[in-house]
Amino acid sequence: MKTAVGAAAAWPVLGAAAPTGPAARRDFVIRGGYVISMDPRLGDLPMADVLVIDGRIAAVGRHLQAPAGAAVLDGTGMLVSPGFVNGHIHLAQTMQRGISTEHTFADYYSTLVLKYSNRMSPEDVRLAEYVGALEQMALGTTTLMDWNREAMTPDHAEAAVDGLLESGVRAIFAYTIAARTPQGSDAPLRRMVEHARSLRVGRLSSEDGRVALGACLPGPDFMPLEPAFADMRMLRELGVLTSFHCGAPIYAQRKKRLIATLAQQGLLDGKLQLVHANELDGDEFRMAADHGACMVCTPEAELHCGHGHPAIWKAARAKLPVSLGTDIPSAFGGGMMTQMRVALAAEIARLNAESFAATGKAPATKAVSARDMLELATIAGAQALGLGDLTGSITPGKRADLLLIRSDSVATAPMLDPVGTLVLQGTPADIDTVIVDGRVVKAAGRLTDARAELAARQLRQRALQMVQRAQQA
Repeated sequence: MKTAVGAAAAWPVLGAAAPTGPAARRDFVIRGGYVISMDPRLGDLPMADVLVIDGRIAAVGRHLQAPAGAAVLDGTGMLVSPGFVNGHIHLAQTMQRGISTEHTFADYYSTLVLKYSNRMSPEDVRLAEYVGALEQMALGTTTLMDWNREAMTPDHAEAAVDGLLESGVRAIFAYTIAARTPQGSDAPLRRMVEHARSLRVGRLSSEDGRVALGACLPGPDFMPLEPAFADMRMLRELGVLTSFHCGAPIYAQRKKRLIATLAQQGLLDGKLQLVHANELDGDEFRMAADHGACMVCTPEAELHCGHGHPAIWKAARAKLPVSLGTDIPSAFGGGMMTQMRVALAAEIARLNAESFAATGKAPATKAVSARDMLELATIAGAQALGLGDLTGSITPGKRADLLLIRSDSVATAPMLDPVGTLVLQGTPADIDTVIVDGRVVKAAGRLTDARAELAARQLRQRALQMVQRAQQA
């Protein structure tokens, strides 16, 4: 199969004519790719086309007619996949990349959270969000849930939204809800909720907009129950997906039977995302599913930091919607390809150990597949975030969030199993083209945003200044 370079030829790189904002949107058709639709009604389609009109997938099939003037992207030699969904990332930590390489969880919290995150200026946050989103898109992520504890004031929050909008990524901006003061006052929290409400009816008001509003808060495993419940009740009036960390053995104030307690309090519902949650009691996964909640696992971070063994499959068996995430850029990179592989290996290792302990033999078959992992990183991840009607599969009517991944590189040829090749063989270098909301943000292996390199240099300069400020404090 020949190398496909059509995207680079068909799409102009951002330059002087477009100094701000994501790439311009054009109608286009992808020709002749191996389409992994992740839509059970369509399945996989070899040598197929994808037609995109006004940012929306108009048709999927063979020999599609394209309107006059539509660009043609040569998909020959490409796997055409939905973009990846990153269900949990602290995106502004892009400014602290690498600081947590040797951190334990306690080190991470005392250093990143208490020394660096709270010393970022609004402009630091904007730049970190922007560069972090560019990195995520370069690695194939088209949708992310930004758990933003660095949005400490309305100015920080506005700056974070600026960075996300400028980048071109699809995102849920999970606004940090401030902790109560030592005296128990909720005034800071109320001010931020009021600002979040203004975003909800203003800049982030569109139900199908590229950047939507969410919320995040410390949660019951980090504070006494009653104020945690009060915070959650206050946030419910926003009507957005609300996220908190829970159910990990490393949390000093971890509450046993927390999910059951939330259900009793009437606080367990379809707007709640449980982060990590690996050590819940077995019935709590089903309880969360029955109440419409969702869950996100970050397998690499969880295995490193002591959050327990990733409970992805416990949740899946309980019908609890699950997404995958990368978590903390201060320690981990590599994008969703890495998370799929780590999660798959971790679960197979667990099942192998169980089987050897019970029978003295390895399992006869693998209970988890590469396609299972791709589903978690695409359509299942989108559904868990409440975005399944917008993205996550190559389905006519959905927004065009797409990847073209080379199947003819030294890492992927010969492509004998398309899904296996994507999940277990492909590398970020094989992600040739990334399309978000119908805009090409990466073509021929390079970001189309001409500002990316300059922004990365600016981020480095600001990061050095931030480290100096923290050391002098």
